[in-house]
Amino acid sequence: MRQRGAPPVDAGLWGERVRAHGHTVMVSLLALGLTPERAREIAQATWLRLIEQEAAGALGTIELPGLAIRQARFLALDAIRRDAADRRRLADALEVDPSSDDAIERRLAGRQELALVRQVLARCSPNAQRLFHLLYGRGLSAVEAASELGLSVQRARQIVCETRKKIRAALEEDA
Repeated sequence: MRQRGAPPVDAGLWGERVRAHGHTVMVSLLALGLTPERAREIAQATWLRLIEQEAAGALGTIELPGLAIRQARFLALDAIRRDAADRRRLADALEVDPSSDDAIERRLAGRQELALVRQVLARCSPNAQRLFHLLYGRGLSAVEAASELGLSVQRARQIVCETRKKIRAALEEDA
C-alpha cells in the first residue's frame, strides 16, 4: 500500500535489481547454513519486503546489495530462531515418558488449551481464522499469508496480534 507522497514502485527497476543482486543475496543466505529451498523462500520474502517498504515510502536511499543482504539476514535469523524453538519444544516433548502421570496430565491440559484456542478462533472473523491457519497451520510468513489473502502485511500483522491477544486472554482467564 503506497503512502501519499511516496514515489510509485517501478516493477521493471526492481526486476533489474533482483537479477543483478539476487545471486549475492542467495549466497549470503546459504552461508548462514540454510537449505537452498529455504534460502530461496527467504530471498523472495526479502525482495517482497523491500518492494513493500519502497511503496510505503519507508526507504530513503537504496544501496544494493547491502540493504537486501541485511534484510535477508534479519529474516533468516528470525526463521532460524523460530525453528530452533520448535526443535527444543519437540525435544522436550520426546523426553517425557508418555505413560507417566505427568505426561498424561500435560497432554490433557494441552487438549483443553487447544479446545479453548479453537473456541476463541471460531469467534474471530473469517479473515482472522484464515490468516491464523496460514501462519500457524501451514507455516507461511506474514508476507506470504498477507499476499495470499490480499491484505497488506501491516494489516495481516495487526489481525494476528489481535487474535493472539484474544487467545492469551482466554488462556489466562482459564488458568
